[in-house]
Amino acid sequence: MADKKDDKQKAPDAAAAVGEEGAPKKKSKMMFFVLIAAGALALIGISVGATLFLTGFFNPPPPAAAAEAGTEKDVAKEGEASDPHEGGEVKPDATIPEAEKFNATYAPVIGGNDEERDFTLNVPNTRRFVQFRLAYKTFYGEKIVENVKKHNIAIGAAILSSVAQFGEEELTSIEGRTRVASAVRDSMNDVLIRNEDFGGIDEVMFTHFVLQ
Repeated sequence: MADKKDDKQKAPDAAAAVGEEGAPKKKSKMMFFVLIAAGALALIGISVGATLFLTGFFNPPPPAAAAEAGTEKDVAKEGEASDPHEGGEVKPDATIPEAEKFNATYAPVIGGNDEERDFTLNVPNTRRFVQFRLAYKTFYGEKIVENVKKHNIAIGAAILSSVAQFGEEELTSIEGRTRVASAVRDSMNDVLIRNEDFGGIDEVMFTHFVLQ
């Protein structure tokens, strides 16, 4: 009887020993599969990197592409410098200091003696005549004032031609004189654009106007 009890006590000990021997074997298998997976991922990474390298992914852009990109940026910057005024008569000028742009400057239309000029002309189809003086506004500073003085003879002729196109009815009404002033502005800008490649006059106003 004692021998049987001893055998029962030994049996669990033997099973525990077998379990302890099986655990390291399972851990070894798991480590084996982990190593295989890590190796496979490493091979995939190496393959992708080699493909990118061979296709030139890591190479710097060629000089031509870089130059083209720089040109596109320059064009974009030039496009940003848009003109706030509508119409083709007013164009931005790089020679005008930034501090002077968009600050209103007022000046009279002068004659050859550098004094405010008096304009006189007959009203079409009537015996009446009109006398007037003009001033103008620009957002481009003294550069435009200098250009107007420089071309005062051509500008004076253009002003007379513009006003001569309007009749008595338009010259005697506020709305009509507003249209006359707009036409004078356009003719002055046209002279400046043809001679200086830049207009710059934003508005023209009558400082003296007499219709007799």
